[in-house]
Amino acid sequence: MRLLFLILVLANAAFYAYGVIAQQQGAADSQSALLQINPEKMQIIGASGGAAPEKTKPAAPSPVATVPAPAACLEWGYFAGPDVARADAAIVRLELPQALVQRVIADVGGYWVYIPPQKNRADADRKISELKALGVADFFAVQEQGQWRHAISLGIFKSEDAAKNFLAALREKGVRSAIVERRENFLRQIAYFVREPSPAMVAKLAELQREFSGSEVKAVSCPPAGA
Repeated sequence: MRLLFLILVLANAAFYAYGVIAQQQGAADSQSALLQINPEKMQIIGASGGAAPEKTKPAAPSPVATVPAPAACLEWGYFAGPDVARADAAIVRLELPQALVQRVIADVGGYWVYIPPQKNRADADRKISELKALGVADFFAVQEQGQWRHAISLGIFKSEDAAKNFLAALREKGVRSAIVERRENFLRQIAYFVREPSPAMVAKLAELQREFSGSEVKAVSCPPAGA
């Protein structure tokens, strides 16, 4: 029942734009009909009040300008880290028309839970051994040159609350040296936009969303091409 309700909500939201477009087009057509002129019923009235001896060709009616409504898209996102590869594979599995699917990358700020850089590789390896002994299995040792070399990444989060909750869980395990820090343009996120989705596409994405906790499917205006 919950999935059926989600599908119905998404379908209504995704196709609301179509109703708006049809309504605007119908209003424009009605306005155009009102502005049409019947040439055979026109006469030029002279100064004496009688009909003029010669007929004058009526001017063509001015076209009514219409502004196209933005296309409707179904957005599914956002994904970061290992979830990006999983989401890419899931989209391919749906076999949606490629022309209708747009993959958008955004670099946003995030909250990094990490152990500050160690003096050298040996110190970093000792810290990693301590983490394993405490039961911490998910981490990443930074090897690239720069100020973060030999730091140990423990997690990246969109919200500060999520990062602090994760840090509290690490504290309970005995990790004392980890900290939380805000980083700008640090978290690369991926979202997918399906243009003018059919009811079948809406149902497929609603089902797929259940496999990715924290992801969201919603109706939005389509992003510019190449975004």
